[in-house]
Amino acid sequence: MNDKQIGTFFDSLSEDYTAVIERCFPRYREMLWALLDYLPTDKPIGSILELGCGTGNLSVLLANAFPAASIRVVDVSRESLELSRARLDDSRFAFEERDFRDLSCDSNSLDLVVSSIAVHHLTSLEKRRLFAQIYDWLKPAGTFCFADQFRGATEDLYQRHIHHWHEQSMAAGSSSDEWEMWMDHQLEHDFHDSLTDQVDWLRDAGFSIIDCPWRYLLWAIVQARKS
Repeated sequence: MNDKQIGTFFDSLSEDYTAVIERCFPRYREMLWALLDYLPTDKPIGSILELGCGTGNLSVLLANAFPAASIRVVDVSRESLELSRARLDDSRFAFEERDFRDLSCDSNSLDLVVSSIAVHHLTSLEKRRLFAQIYDWLKPAGTFCFADQFRGATEDLYQRHIHHWHEQSMAAGSSSDEWEMWMDHQLEHDFHDSLTDQVDWLRDAGFSIIDCPWRYLLWAIVQARKS
């Protein structure tokens, strides 16, 4: 995966990103709601890291949900970060143009790490490395929660997900060209691993409480808590 190519792809979408993603990704808003709604409520959240913030759709929700938290947002796309910064004129935010595979954080420094539709850009090995890093970055009782695309447990299930995804995207107003754009990007830059594999990798990283509180077609939310 070439991070500059991915950045260029999302730069080209950034000004219309929300409209495009809502046409092409069914239940996108519901997914973001569920990511936040199922976060633990038994511990104050003061420090947040968002991986792959895009144009700030999740970032805005985080700002509203955690008004006292400091929030570090990271993305490889400069244009997307600029749009995110314009939406979030807030001193609590720190914006960083970076491939999050190269990110470093202090051990035991974060209460919450979140991501929306970004982790699937990593290979299987890179995901495993990231999960181990996030476990180290989180404070005790910290939470990692990410919404993403997952491969089916069988090829048949996966292809059915793709088929229904295509049907719903067309019904939502997407064009054939738009669909092909996403499929071309997916073929070159996306690495869909199964939900069960990624749960196993999170457990290997040290997380002891892992759940999938929401799922629709190939999209799911995974939440993992550090003991």
